[in-house]
Amino acid sequence: MFERASTIIRDGNKLSFDYVPATIVCRAEQQRTLETLFRPLAADGRPCSAFLTGGVGTGKTVTAKRFCADLARYCQQHNRLLDVIFVNCRIRNTEYGVILEILRYFDRGFPDRGFATDEMLDSLKKHLELNRRPAVIVLDEVDNLLRNNSRNLVYQLSRFSEDLPNPSTLSLIMISQFSVAEMLDEASMSTFKRANAVRFNRYTEDELLQIINARAAEALEPDTLLPPEAAMIAKQAAEYGDARFAIEILERAASVAETEPEGNICPDDIRTAGSSVYSDVSEAKLDDLDDNRRLALLAIARAIKDRASISITAAEKTYAVVCEEYGVPARKHTQFWTYVQGLERNGFVSTEVRSEQDGGRSTYIGIPNIPPRELAKKLEYIIDRDGAVAEEREFS
Repeated sequence: MFERASTIIRDGNKLSFDYVPATIVCRAEQQRTLETLFRPLAADGRPCSAFLTGGVGTGKTVTAKRFCADLARYCQQHNRLLDVIFVNCRIRNTEYGVILEILRYFDRGFPDRGFATDEMLDSLKKHLELNRRPAVIVLDEVDNLLRNNSRNLVYQLSRFSEDLPNPSTLSLIMISQFSVAEMLDEASMSTFKRANAVRFNRYTEDELLQIINARAAEALEPDTLLPPEAAMIAKQAAEYGDARFAIEILERAASVAETEPEGNICPDDIRTAGSSVYSDVSEAKLDDLDDNRRLALLAIARAIKDRASISITAAEKTYAVVCEEYGVPARKHTQFWTYVQGLERNGFVSTEVRSEQDGGRSTYIGIPNIPPRELAKKLEYIIDRDGAVAEEREFS
């Protein structure tokens, strides 16, 4: 059952959200900032802190993991050890839960009940003193903790090193989608310093393309993701600037392609993957279209077939054939272009102006979120079900 060798995916672990690449694509600036902020820790063990803020899928967590791993390796190369403890505050969203997670890094058998938080913090302090090495605690999605009135814990951790002998210092990195400055009291902010914020903006389409190509090079067999298909995934994910979304589409498209005979990821595999992750196209939205726009969209879906996109000229030629099939007059170019613009505003199609080899420029139309064959079937069903086009044909 599972013996068949994979023809597309070489190492599925490299498509996992938990995978930390050796090089984090398009986040060199943030890594340099973290290096500057944590230089005192690397040099002589002094405690440091940082805020990492940005939207979902902007690389905050993976950058923090890569940075901490590189920092630990640097310390080891200079004959010093460093403890790095990650806590997901969406899962551990109370003071007790966070401290317990940290303690279990040092003592896996620490009981989950029977101790007050002050006693647990005392135990943590003893572990740090005993180990005689610095530690970095990373609080991921820390806003979930702060919303539960746990500011005191952040304050205590930020001041922990004041009562510890060097090199038993404690540094803190906080990660959040939102600015946590408003959630902290002045005492905590004075320790963290507002200048320690590291901002992660949404990825651009070009940056997403770099991420997709880098991840495909590690995870997939050679030449199974070609440049047009990689660009198609990047374009889908660019609306959100979310690398996780892009990687999820890549992984699902590769899985779909495994069942196909072509031996590589094709545009329909990407559309199928995109529609399973998120699709703007539903039957209810198609119901809201009038007949003219349904026919224009059906023509585009039929013309694209298994390609990533088609020129508006090719789409219009198919549109004329579709209109003849349904017995209605085809509208002129200007009106057809108006239909396309409306379909784009509603998320059915995407358009892009490209330079041609002859020096001119043409508009190309794509269907990003659903396989064109499936879209064509839906449209044909709705048109036949409603019969409105047929009535127009009879009375025209």
